[in-house]
Amino acid sequence: MEHLIESFRQFIKQKGLKYTPEREEILREILAIEDHFDVETLYLLLKGKNSKISKASIYRTIPLLIEVGYIQEVYKQGGHSHYEVTLYKQPHLHFICMKCGQVREALDHRLNDLIKEFEAKSGYKFLTYHLEIFGLCPYCREVK
Repeated sequence: MEHLIESFRQFIKQKGLKYTPEREEILREILAIEDHFDVETLYLLLKGKNSKISKASIYRTIPLLIEVGYIQEVYKQGGHSHYEVTLYKQPHLHFICMKCGQVREALDHRLNDLIKEFEAKSGYKFLTYHLEIFGLCPYCREVK
């Protein structure tokens, strides 16, 4: 984790911004999260550890973490964005239930092959991906 923090510190400095203890605390907490999260969840996790970090600090830090490639926005739900740590993570699908909002991930090695194939054919260098499928989960299909 320390090499990621140092890399983020250098990224911040290259952008001409100030590297603050608050940004590092936010980064450390995000790197410890194993699931999707939103700003409110992150704020409550930090607050539960007696952190004085404001939501505004979180909102200012998240775009920087996206830009450096540590996290990405994976879906919007209830009017706000959800994120996940993308470091060392293979491409995967998000199945999102349009009724209850449940999100499930599906990992398949063929996605990685398909993305690489599209990248080679198109000439693009893909930096991130966002794969969502919307429908109804098995429970919501049964309840109708």
